[in-house]
Amino acid sequence: MEEINSLKDFLDSYGPSLAKRVNDELEVIHDPLRDEKSEMDDIMDNLNKKPFPVQKEVVKGVVKSFRGGNKSVYITAEMGSGKTLMGIASALLLKENPRVLVLCPPHLVRKWIKEIKEATPNSKVLNLNGKHCLSMLEGLRIPRPLTTPEFYIIGRERAKTTYQWRPAVIQERLGNSCPKCGGLLLDVDQTPLPVFERNTQGKYKKKYACQNMVTKWSWDAETGAHRIEYRRCGEQLWQADSDNHRYRKYMPALFIKNKLKNFFELLIADEIHQYKNLSGQGYAFAILSGTCKYTLGLTGTLMGGYASDLFYLIYRTHPGVMLADDNEWNNPTGFMNKYGVLERITIIPEEDGQTVKSKKRTIVKAKPGVSPLLMGKMLLSNSVFLRLSDMSENLPEYEEEVIELMMNPQQAEAYHSFEDDMKQALKEALAIGDNSLLGAYLNSLLSYPDRIYQGVTVYHPHTHELVASGPPIQGEMPKEKELLQIIDEEIPKGRKVLVYIQNSNTTDISPRLGKMIEDKGYRVRVLRSGNTEGRSEKIDKWVNKGLDVLICNPKLVETGLDLLSFPSIVFYQCGYSTYTLRQASRRSWRITQKVPVKVYYLSYSGTIQIRAMKLIATKLETSLALEGELTDKGLSALSESSDSMTRELAKALLEQIDDSGSLKDMWAAYRKREVRVDCNVSKGTPVEIEETDIPPNADKVTVEAEQIGDKVVKVSFIEYVGRRKKVTRVEVTESELDEMIKQKDNPVSAQLTMF
Repeated sequence: MEEINSLKDFLDSYGPSLAKRVNDELEVIHDPLRDEKSEMDDIMDNLNKKPFPVQKEVVKGVVKSFRGGNKSVYITAEMGSGKTLMGIASALLLKENPRVLVLCPPHLVRKWIKEIKEATPNSKVLNLNGKHCLSMLEGLRIPRPLTTPEFYIIGRERAKTTYQWRPAVIQERLGNSCPKCGGLLLDVDQTPLPVFERNTQGKYKKKYACQNMVTKWSWDAETGAHRIEYRRCGEQLWQADSDNHRYRKYMPALFIKNKLKNFFELLIADEIHQYKNLSGQGYAFAILSGTCKYTLGLTGTLMGGYASDLFYLIYRTHPGVMLADDNEWNNPTGFMNKYGVLERITIIPEEDGQTVKSKKRTIVKAKPGVSPLLMGKMLLSNSVFLRLSDMSENLPEYEEEVIELMMNPQQAEAYHSFEDDMKQALKEALAIGDNSLLGAYLNSLLSYPDRIYQGVTVYHPHTHELVASGPPIQGEMPKEKELLQIIDEEIPKGRKVLVYIQNSNTTDISPRLGKMIEDKGYRVRVLRSGNTEGRSEKIDKWVNKGLDVLICNPKLVETGLDLLSFPSIVFYQCGYSTYTLRQASRRSWRITQKVPVKVYYLSYSGTIQIRAMKLIATKLETSLALEGELTDKGLSALSESSDSMTRELAKALLEQIDDSGSLKDMWAAYRKREVRVDCNVSKGTPVEIEETDIPPNADKVTVEAEQIGDKVVKVSFIEYVGRRKKVTRVEVTESELDEMIKQKDNPVSAQLTMF
């Protein structure tokens, strides 16, 4: 019997038998390998924009789930897999002439309208995202025959828009009291309820309801007499702000609930993961989901690593499932206890011997981590999962290149001096429990090498004392030279370039980069935040006028937008959000893309930028464990429930964590795991060659190849020539691959890219 040392080994050995057991015990409603062609295939084949075969199977699974009695279904499909088209097809198969309400981010409203008209030109499409939304909804109350499919598109911000409100309590000498029961308003600690508390924008923080217990006489049919019941008052402690004499806005979602109940057959909630909390848009989604007969949620990232991400979302779409599992709406902590990870920290101060009462207190914090039970109990019967690899025959080639750059001597000296001052100040602040400085400190360290021409000054946010400063240095810096070189290489090939930066009011480097690119003779534009609905049209207009380079913050385009015109993407600044990086890097790698996509990541060696990239690479590799690639490293990293990226970067800064590992190797490890997930590669045997002279910017150079018998593989050979890389792609057999590796004179890295 072969030795089993890890969960991955166990699954490699017994995975097929376990899969067969699961398949036998589960009630499968759709099996693409067994189910014959049906009328649903004919309907999809008649669409002007036809789904790919894999997309068809997803749509059929969704529709069968609805017809089987499921009220809500999630399509969890990777970025660029065509979720919009699958949502449209699902609606058309659900009913002959359905009325469909689409709730989406505001910048995707026009994209939805365009996609619907392309797929089914005979359908009626109405934009509800304008200022006349309520008058248009009022017009829908007039009965009329339904002769064609109807789609109504509304942005999530418009759906939640409502009037201003203010607290409604009776203010007395002893405190605030409820206008209904008259009881004092106290919280669980018996302190006055903060109904008048405001946020930093001057708005009231929270709408409260009275929690006082009151008595009520009720008739008991069994005893034939009245009896006293104890229940919560429940009176809402807020009302419309009558001091504001402008017209009061009626929330469109609430209007649909009260005036158009059951008018819509289906609600399609695009980017449904954005409705996971108690925000106004989450409340609007809950109202609309309860108003429509069916709900279809579309997302590329259903959860962000915490079980709490799904608590309110599942409660809004599948309340019966949550109640059957004994989950209470007001007790998300109980849900976290079952399916997540909670960290309890008990603080016990030293006793002075003068009092008997203990002063200890317990702090409970949610940590990353999810129980597999959550998948089985809550998601498996309500979700359809799709990866881009399932449609690999329709995808162009995708390549990532990580480039580490050495700072020039003057730049390096200024940076390291500034870093030392920051490190000392951060240590002193943390020693007295001041964590408020972490974000500002780390952001300044990340941005200083890129805006060193401006210099940097950091002040304490509370005392306003000078903490540290870095001097300005003029001249063209190495990263700027590298960016211009990439643009010079890509533009002549007809490949437009998308440049990502982490711009803000104080760290915006787009004016400098824009001028440098314009001076080279290229047309460049900077995308700013603003009109979200017209963002896609604005970019298309620039492209039609001959735009060469687009500069923007990745958060502006991380969801929904198809930037097919920009097959070359440069992360000039990466930040430290794994979610944003993964979303933004796929903006042009879509199933409708016709040319290869290449993504560059630029960072300065020996800076916190490298540490951030290494942490991101580790997090990305770990995230693949949730998508099917169970590696020992990924599993252990998940179980350790690490802190936020900000805290981990602070630890790397203060504790001098070993930076000897090559960023290229770490990123290659992540890409290798991702390729394995996509291609279902069997366990391989590494082939290593002797290391020779290594380029200064490459800490380590290795060769790895998968032994997969006589299959033909496509391999990328990467040779380091000076600071640059030379990439050669070939198709070889196993024996040919071994021979080619042995014949190479220079250090070379062979990476499997497709099977």
